[in-house]
Amino acid sequence: MYSRHIKSFIEAANAGSFTKAARALYIAPSSLIQQIDLLEQRLGIELFERGPRGIKLTEAGESLYRDAVDIVRRCDEAVARARHIQQGEGPIRVATSLLMKCRLLPGIWSRMIEDAPGTRIDIISLESAGVEPGNYLRGLGVSYDVMEGLYMSELYRDRCMFLELVRIPFCLALPKSLKAATSEVVDAAMLRDLDLVTMKQGVSADFDAAHLYLSSLGANRITEVPFYTMELFADCEINQRAIVTFEMWEDIHSDLVCVPFAETYSMPYGLIFPKHPNSQAMKLYQAAQKTASKG
Repeated sequence: MYSRHIKSFIEAANAGSFTKAARALYIAPSSLIQQIDLLEQRLGIELFERGPRGIKLTEAGESLYRDAVDIVRRCDEAVARARHIQQGEGPIRVATSLLMKCRLLPGIWSRMIEDAPGTRIDIISLESAGVEPGNYLRGLGVSYDVMEGLYMSELYRDRCMFLELVRIPFCLALPKSLKAATSEVVDAAMLRDLDLVTMKQGVSADFDAAHLYLSSLGANRITEVPFYTMELFADCEINQRAIVTFEMWEDIHSDLVCVPFAETYSMPYGLIFPKHPNSQAMKLYQAAQKTASKG
């Protein structure tokens, strides 16, 4: 779906040597150099600085390289997505991780296989697949068909299908050693000298509302992060910080104590599908819809 010259250009940039890149592409160095020369001529751009110690991208070459890598990735994902849609009778691939555990899906799955006993499921570990927190949607519909988790409204909007199963209330998770951990509810007194961690604004309207609520109670030592990781929870325990979270996640931060908000602030939790699920994933979506409608 993209020019072989682009692939050769990316390989040469990664290798820093025409000889090494040619070896990786199983072609002669002279053929690779000819491809790069032709690409530079067609684009009217000098892509590499060439010297006795190898090659180095020019400033223009670096710009093209960044975009070319993204273009190739998108093309590969598009092809993989199309192939998987065509092969829609395969197993449903469920993504999971320590932060994206399947808590509600097993119950839905047990009901689904009563109606479709031949349906299979594959578990895809996001950690082993190298998917970084904050980029979960990148592999949705390509490497996996569904994942269970929170709906980040501003980040996910128009990028996926979401089926809400429940709304889960916010709470603060605090190290057990803090005096505030004995509080029954989050209030102004406990927030006065507390360092808080929460999701950065603009990712989720619900997190933004929780942030505003805590600020109204007097919280002023708030650190915003782009996404949550297991390391972040450990850091909060070690450095005596509280984190805005949910009781449902108690099993991933067992060294922290959850204190509920005095007011009810919550966010949607459910199943996240690609915008265009294949036929098997659509069966799961429909089964989950029935389960959700029954309450």
